[in-house]
Amino acid sequence: MQFFRRLSCGVALTLLAAACSTPPPSPSPPAPAPAPAPPATSVATNEEPAAVAAVAVPGEQSKPPALQGSQTERASICAGGEYPVAPVQETKATLVKDGFVFVEGPVWSDQFGSLLFSEMDFTADGSNGPPSKIHLLTPERELFTFLDDSGSNGLAIDGKGLIAATHAPQALTRIELSSKQRTTVVDAVGGKKFNSPNDLVISRAGHVYFTDPDWQLGKRPNETGMTGVYWVAPDGAIALVDGKLDKPNGITLSPDDKTLYVGALEGSIWAYSIEPSGKPAKRRLFASVEGPDGMAMDCAGNLYVTSHGPGTVEVFDRGGKKLTSIAVAPKTTNAAFGGQDRKTLYITAGSGVYALPTLVPGFPY
Repeated sequence: MQFFRRLSCGVALTLLAAACSTPPPSPSPPAPAPAPAPPATSVATNEEPAAVAAVAVPGEQSKPPALQGSQTERASICAGGEYPVAPVQETKATLVKDGFVFVEGPVWSDQFGSLLFSEMDFTADGSNGPPSKIHLLTPERELFTFLDDSGSNGLAIDGKGLIAATHAPQALTRIELSSKQRTTVVDAVGGKKFNSPNDLVISRAGHVYFTDPDWQLGKRPNETGMTGVYWVAPDGAIALVDGKLDKPNGITLSPDDKTLYVGALEGSIWAYSIEPSGKPAKRRLFASVEGPDGMAMDCAGNLYVTSHGPGTVEVFDRGGKKLTSIAVAPKTTNAAFGGQDRKTLYITAGSGVYALPTLVPGFPY
């Protein structure tokens, strides 16, 4: 079965430190790939779309990567020990791939050895939120469409595959990587549909935390009467964490899963202590960021918060002290660590995917 449809072929350059097991202290960024033409907007039909002709790298057969091995468990990602106080040396991200409409939700798949991310098309009909698809980008900058009509925004990954925040069905949706079979994790609370799930994180024990603003609600009513943060326990029970935040957006966990971080529209980054049961409890103000969007976490406990309007990633240590600011591009939306050594910070911003080498490894979404 053909699992992917090839969109374009980048130059076969090694992407930063993604393919190197031991990057040098100050790796030079790769030369930017030629900007490809924007991918064609897909039109919903009842027929299987025809495959786009693939352009092969000289001497190689053009094909998507095959699934291999398994996804590294969250508890095994960080080896421990001492990490550098300064997690990055460079403060300007490098463009990896451009030509999209609007990108979000990066996540690193160990099984594909590649980055998966959502592309949303705000130029199309938005009655149920913008149409979207999930792409796969290899370290060699080869691009494939993994899933058409995904209706997705933020993505997370575990040993069972992807869990996507899907605004189209107003749900969290699990996507099996080999078959692409989709199943609904949760789509309502108290009999009321969610607005448009935006971003999520999964703990090592299987607890799922997600934000539900109304950015991609479209023409549908807000049945919950709020924009909230929710917790889904491993047994499927769902509970409201916080219903008082204005359009909560990015969300992530500390390396030990004891603190939940959430950003809200007005610029506040909140930290919730998590009880042994997995329930988030008392919250405190952690930091402030202009237009906070998606987040990433490294193994030292440093928090990376994308700042949408300014087009930066703001980095804070575990105590809330700002360490540095990474320049990216306008409409910076989300970030995730990837590569074989997990020392490449991938960043989605506007129409492009960017990357930056780091000195500290981090989590895949």
